[in-house]
Amino acid sequence: MSDTFMVYSGRDVDQASGSSPRVEALNAAHMRLLLTSAQVSTSNQWADQPQALMLQTWLLRKLRVLVALEQDATKADRLLSLVILRSLNRRKSCWQLELEERQEPTGTSRISVVRQLLHEALSDGVARSQSWLIRCDSNDQDQLDLARELGFQPLRRFGVWRVDPPSVSGPPASELPSQCRWSALDNSTARQLFALEQACCSTHHRQILDRQWQDLVDQRSKGCGLLERIDSDQNQVLAGLVARPSGFSRPRLELLRGVAWDDRLMDALPPALERLARLQPAPELLVDEDDERLQVIVQRCGFQSQQTQLVLGRSLWRKLGSRELSGIRPLESMLGRLQPQQPPLPTPTLGRER
Repeated sequence: MSDTFMVYSGRDVDQASGSSPRVEALNAAHMRLLLTSAQVSTSNQWADQPQALMLQTWLLRKLRVLVALEQDATKADRLLSLVILRSLNRRKSCWQLELEERQEPTGTSRISVVRQLLHEALSDGVARSQSWLIRCDSNDQDQLDLARELGFQPLRRFGVWRVDPPSVSGPPASELPSQCRWSALDNSTARQLFALEQACCSTHHRQILDRQWQDLVDQRSKGCGLLERIDSDQNQVLAGLVARPSGFSRPRLELLRGVAWDDRLMDALPPALERLARLQPAPELLVDEDDERLQVIVQRCGFQSQQTQLVLGRSLWRKLGSRELSGIRPLESMLGRLQPQQPPLPTPTLGRER
């Protein structure tokens, strides 16, 4: 690792003299540390998923995981943090970084460990990509500062909502209106849901994601689908749910709706969310922080706000392509035809006036 990567901010100067952790790709030898660190983690996010699912994830090689290790006084390894590298499309042109911290370091500062881990992830030889996304807690100022230092820019802000299972026990309180239909995500509905996802993203965000409708099918999970209004002449998409993988926490789905507000969502969306809340485990919902009306519906359905999450993106392709699109050429190429090194030609005259 070059010296450029080890630039310490004011928050970690006091502990910078400690021993640096080492970063390794996850292997079978780390599994015991991985499970142990999950048990001592204060967030205990892994309690929502069986260990068999985690082991299957590694065996199927669906993820690229890097771990930060530190030796304790007995020379035994301690797993401090890990970063999950997840491809967001079939082309593998965009990857998502998912940081999970397990134990506090003793030889250095927490932000130094995170910095080293993210730098190693961005230069990983397997997950080679020019475009990246990272999701951060909006209150984690250290991680947000580090993400900006690494070239990430804010794209969207979401609220993370979770439902309390006892609050949704018993039969459903309401049914979908007669002219509405809920359809699960499959090959026949993926194009409609993909169009809805594209409409909810900025142009820059879409360029970074570089997705196709097949990518939604590849990453689908329980609960993904489309809410439609069925009319005699044509169907109209009202809302949708797409998977947003997030480490080993419970499943997360983003709630999408059209650009223009549709009052029919007030009656059609609650029954769909009630069905979602009865899934085991119940997925968390990501709702745009600027969409107050959608938040009101989610809250009425028994979901409670847990935190605010910021999505940041980084794309080197966009920086390289902007120069070509703008038509800017190097100064040397513009002056080349002038050939200033040649001797000047004499200026013609019309002779002396009489």
